[in-house]
Amino acid sequence: MSTPVKTLLKQMGLSEIEVHVYLACLHLGETIVAEIAHKTKTSRTTVASILDRLKAKGLLTSHLSKGKKIFWIEDPHILVEHHKAQLEVIEQLAGRLHNEYHQADKKPTAEIYDTPETLEHLMAKVVEELKKGDDLFTFESPSSQHYQAILTEELFHALSKQKARKGIHTKSLIPTGQELFIRPKFIEHNIEVRVLPLGVLIESSFWMFKNSLVLFSGTHTFAVRINHGHMKESITSLFQMAWKLSKPLEQKTTLG
Repeated sequence: MSTPVKTLLKQMGLSEIEVHVYLACLHLGETIVAEIAHKTKTSRTTVASILDRLKAKGLLTSHLSKGKKIFWIEDPHILVEHHKAQLEVIEQLAGRLHNEYHQADKKPTAEIYDTPETLEHLMAKVVEELKKGDDLFTFESPSSQHYQAILTEELFHALSKQKARKGIHTKSLIPTGQELFIRPKFIEHNIEVRVLPLGVLIESSFWMFKNSLVLFSGTHTFAVRINHGHMKESITSLFQMAWKLSKPLEQKTTLG
């Protein structure tokens, strides 16, 4: 069943009385305030004010004829083109305001995950949110086996393959001495691993992506996701510094 015209007009932002006046104009054709007021049983002053609002929205037009102001409904196709032009302007404006928008000091939000099911959902959600070509930076502790504690081998492999198919580039840092705990069967996935300097200890997983920072421990069945661009960038800058100080792993692989 198609949506009623009145409902569609309200979804465009028109009020009940504006819809009433607009449809009256549609049925009357070229008309004057008095005729619209009579048909809608609304005062002329109110009708005149509503007509001005509808005209400002591009829904109708008017001209003077023999001293009388004549109103008629604008061609809907012209209205569509008008809104398309507005949309193009909004898209350009959004691009220009993007950087300033993210510079605003917004209050961080946090999400807590503390069951195997919600942790599994979090990992799948992160892979889903990442777009083609996005970067994912992580600190990892392969010997702690955080992922094995939550994900089956099959699901871990499936999520890793999905991430690789999307062209997501993952950079991971691990402590010295944990190279042997990396799962060798996942070397086909798009991840670059480097080894931190001796003495730098990592016992949990940290993920940095988009505007989020995740602290994850599968062995404790716990994760917290913090959504805040500035906080994420602060930890990312530490990651980048550690990356420069780290040494490369001989082969590409995927962490367990």
